[in-house]
Amino acid sequence: MRIQRTVAVAVCMCFAGFAASPKYEARIRRTSFGIPHIEAKDLAGLGFGEGYAQAEDHLCTIADQIVRVRGERAKYFGAGNRDEHVLSDAGMRGLRIVEDAAKELNALDSEMRSWLDGFASGYNYYLETGGKAKAAAWCRNADWVFPISSVDLAAYSRMLALTTHAYATAISAAAPPALAKAAEIVAPLVELNASNGWAIGRDKSASGGGMLVANPHYPWVGSNRFWEKHLTIPGKLDIYGVGLVGMSGVAIGFNKNVGWTHTVWAGKRVTFYELKLVPGKPTTYRYDGGTRDMTPRPVVVDVKQRDGSLKKVERTVWFSHYGPVVALPGVGWTAEHTLAIRDANENNSGRLQQYLAMARARNLDELKKAHADYQSMMWVNTIATSYDGRAWYADMAATPNLSKAAIADWRKRRDSDPLTKRMWEQGGNVLLDGSDSKFEWTNDAGSKRAGVVSYEHMPQIERRDYVFNANDSFWLANSAAPLDGDYSPLHGEQRTPRSLRTRNNDWTLSKSGKLTLDQMADAIMGNRALAAELVKDDLVSRCQASARPELTEACAVLAKWDGRYNVDSRGAVLFREFVGRYPAEDTVRAGKLFSIDFDPADPVKTPRQLAPGDLALDNLAQAVKLLRSRGIALDVPLGELQYADKAGKRIPVHGGDGQWEGVLNMQRNARNTTTLEPMDNPPAVQGSRFLTDKGYPVGHGSSFVLALEYTKAGPRAKAFLTYSESGDPESPHFTDQTLRFANKEWRPVLFREAEIKADVKRDYRVSK
Repeated sequence: MRIQRTVAVAVCMCFAGFAASPKYEARIRRTSFGIPHIEAKDLAGLGFGEGYAQAEDHLCTIADQIVRVRGERAKYFGAGNRDEHVLSDAGMRGLRIVEDAAKELNALDSEMRSWLDGFASGYNYYLETGGKAKAAAWCRNADWVFPISSVDLAAYSRMLALTTHAYATAISAAAPPALAKAAEIVAPLVELNASNGWAIGRDKSASGGGMLVANPHYPWVGSNRFWEKHLTIPGKLDIYGVGLVGMSGVAIGFNKNVGWTHTVWAGKRVTFYELKLVPGKPTTYRYDGGTRDMTPRPVVVDVKQRDGSLKKVERTVWFSHYGPVVALPGVGWTAEHTLAIRDANENNSGRLQQYLAMARARNLDELKKAHADYQSMMWVNTIATSYDGRAWYADMAATPNLSKAAIADWRKRRDSDPLTKRMWEQGGNVLLDGSDSKFEWTNDAGSKRAGVVSYEHMPQIERRDYVFNANDSFWLANSAAPLDGDYSPLHGEQRTPRSLRTRNNDWTLSKSGKLTLDQMADAIMGNRALAAELVKDDLVSRCQASARPELTEACAVLAKWDGRYNVDSRGAVLFREFVGRYPAEDTVRAGKLFSIDFDPADPVKTPRQLAPGDLALDNLAQAVKLLRSRGIALDVPLGELQYADKAGKRIPVHGGDGQWEGVLNMQRNARNTTTLEPMDNPPAVQGSRFLTDKGYPVGHGSSFVLALEYTKAGPRAKAFLTYSESGDPESPHFTDQTLRFANKEWRPVLFREAEIKADVKRDYRVSK
């Protein structure tokens, strides 16, 4: 049954019987699972349709993030726990994200500005027509849900582009020693976003056309969720895919010619600088034999009081010529030194233009040209394919450009300077000597922006078999052709160990023959645990030979387990608690877990083989003890413990950890989103890396999963949006895809007009 509904409002002036045409107009057709197919005559109308339809599904999340980027959380919600809202607001205001976004917006051409203007108008029109009263309960009729502007949207886009946004609270907390008690040292937001991306060329494609797997691992709740859409301007644009909630356009998807996905980049988007301070002058630092003064940037934050009144709180954000001063745990602002941070995306203003050029690409060469022309990839790799069976991997993310002398000196300092070494070991942070101009970023003649690596010097490879990335560096996009070359180490390391998940990706692709769409989809959702394949048989043999009575049942459970992380897998939980007892470094090198060390000549098959000694059985015994102490059977099916919490409804979910278990379909209990939305995020119990009192709640992992192939008849695809299209628990599209995902029931992607027409559930027009 097709339901037609027309939503419209006339804003016009009538002269001599004629009415002016609406400024914005779009048609929205919702097919199964609430997927919107939005059609308009221009980008302004397309943005209007996007803004309206996104507000229908995610009004609360968009409003929440606009409040955040405007630095107004304390205004509506008070100071927050340990002043978290004040610190966030002060950081956002200190970084001047809104002001700089307004400048970016003014520099766009009229077509691009109209796209954002249209989105804001569509969102606001939804509010005008009663949207606040229809919103999800956590923001329904709230005073912090208000009309937005295109500047707000540009600011949100800019915030997501900047790596420094994750350090906002640590930037606003930085204060000279005399004021240190006024600001607590705050850890940055830990961003755990990960992904798998495959592009398959004609040599491995059963159809002969290109194939693609998109498998970003992103939050299931809060900001950074994807929203699925199909955008059409007849004769000019026809693109399907996803973008982050609050963003216009498609970030991951396909048209009739090309398809692409992204993975979060392993390289460095920022460099830190140690500022050596002048004695008695904690805001003056040494530079090339002289000194430089920091620049104070006062900010004022409105803070809601218990009686509802607003109190103005003043803070000062400090800047060096490199960028803002940042206070990190363990590396605070002392009388001798402090840290500053410089972001490669600070002047990156071509994001929207590049994605539009990619959406319009008629072949892979035009997709590459979009990267070359704009050089505006923020912090992701690109993995792409095309109708003619080409596969391309590129690390095009903004990368600081250091001289060879600076790189050589930094590498020496990693071994000789304790702070530089500690920063590197605690997250791979690059710390440079801020007193020496040798460590300034240098200009690359081919770059569109000063101080960053040019398109010509970035790692990339095109193949006819396959390329992939799983968040390790560019070096191993295909094990048959490692990218050995003179690339900056800030793009990532070469000839270094790969994660178990990276190895599983390459192992899966290199061992496969020609793939059909179904085979490719089954492979990415197969839930094979590479860690189990490498050590389980040895562990079982050693377990059985030991005759330790407390391990008798564990031996039998693991012997029967097939090494997969499906909802009905028995043994997966026991192995998880066993392997999780090893340090992270032992998953990539020989040591406590593996006996054969990493070999750069054989990076997919090494390290391997269970290490000798009693530790493995001792760790297994500890896993057994933990599970039994909590009343959990050793052979409990994974789905009884691992679940998605959908407004109190517990849905069993398959998948595993990428680092310790080596599962492609990654699922974790992790909070890597800044949101006011209620979410299930209990801590791990004592003695476990993963287990909580509630089991294994999924907060982060496979999000939009797309399997695409190009055939002679055009693109054909199937997908999951794992957490479903709507963020409103009262919507039928809050759980429908989650249930499909839990059962591995892929749904077809509707791209052709005939497919869409046959499945329309709602057909409505919006205009203003």
